[in-house]
Amino acid sequence: MFTLQYAKNPIYNNAEGTSILLTVKWEEFVEEMPFGACSYDPESHGRDLFNRAKAGEFGEVAPYVAPIQPTIDFEPTPTNAN
Repeated sequence: MFTLQYAKNPIYNNAEGTSILLTVKWEEFVEEMPFGACSYDPESHGRDLFNRAKAGEFGEVAPYVAPIQPTIDFEPTPTNAN
């Protein structure tokens, strides 16, 4: 099990509010890393981080922002055009 030094930048990772993305720093690693914590995580540390984040321990959880679906706006050129 890893030892948490800190967590920051919580943001909801889905519209249902059951997943939170955080930036975490574990003592056992040199660099910060992203961590997805969820209410239904099979690992206790994931559920613990989710509950702590939701309670505001790492700052206010930013709202979920749905990804923007790309739109393609062009007219294809026929391959048999002369």
